Amino acid sequence: MTLMLAVLVRSEGSPTLGIILCFAAGAFLFYQGFRSYREYRILADTPIMPIRSIAMGLTHARGKATGDDRLTSSLTGASCFYYSVKVEKWVHRGKHSGWDTVSSEMEHRPFYLDDGMAKVAVNPQRAEFDLPPTFCSELGPTSGSNRFVEPSLGVAGPSDQDLRAYLTDRSAHARPAQEAANVPGGSAAAKGMSLGHKLEVVGLSIGGGGLSIDFGAHRYRLTEECLLTERDCIVLGTCVENPSPKDDGDRNLITRGENEKTLLISSKTEQITEKDLRKKALILILTGSFFMIVAALIALHTAKLL
Repeated sequence: MTLMLAVLVRSEGSPTLGIILCFAAGAFLFYQGFRSYREYRILADTPIMPIRSIAMGLTHARGKATGDDRLTSSLTGASCFYYSVKVEKWVHRGKHSGWDTVSSEMEHRPFYLDDGMAKVAVNPQRAEFDLPPTFCSELGPTSGSNRFVEPSLGVAGPSDQDLRAYLTDRSAHARPAQEAANVPGGSAAAKGMSLGHKLEVVGLSIGGGGLSIDFGAHRYRLTEECLLTERDCIVLGTCVENPSPKDDGDRNLITRGENEKTLLISSKTEQITEKDLRKKALILILTGSFFMIVAALIALHTAKLL
């Protein structure tokens, strides 16, 4: 984002668009920072209640994630109620380089929070998840380096061949989406994009001299996060009457409220979750303030007022 804004702001043609985008990005980050700070304050100020004692409204509860409607995560095959997989690619832009997100996948299911004495249904739709990674590894020239698999899963994790198959499958899913957009020439462009990406994943590239082998020239990083079944977690959200209870002990539901939008699900301890939210809020507020100040200074300089 920083590089993109720098290019826009330094545009010789019309700096106005760059200034507006820079200020808008700063305002958005600033707003998100205050949202994270508010979540931190709510989490810190709302005590954990036993599930059988929770009342309607904002509630903070802890227990094990249980239930029958379970998912299997894409990379580790872990039993879970939520998983996400983020694929990043190492890119170079002149003197700058870094990880760019090229695709992401996410799925969740409703579950129960059980503290051993009682349980409550949880609807994770539109929740903010704060979960440690269950798997992270790079694929490319440094395959195997910085590889992590959650030890408690008791699995070796996907091999490099499995990861390449996953990337190839993700590129195959991207083509129908582009074709469905009904853009003139979209089908041909999608086929070209899909073919190019698939070749790139397996280490092949098409250049002026034709097809060349360049195995492992591109670096990818794949990260998976899961809300594992039968593991402790905390839920901060709004308790309402369950619209479809299964029995007398299933009358309540924790969800994202209509007025109070906070719905946080974390498998970390309260202390670590609070620390992460506070750190996130500080970074977003400072970064947003920086962008807005830079945009204001450039605007003043452009207007010859500075």
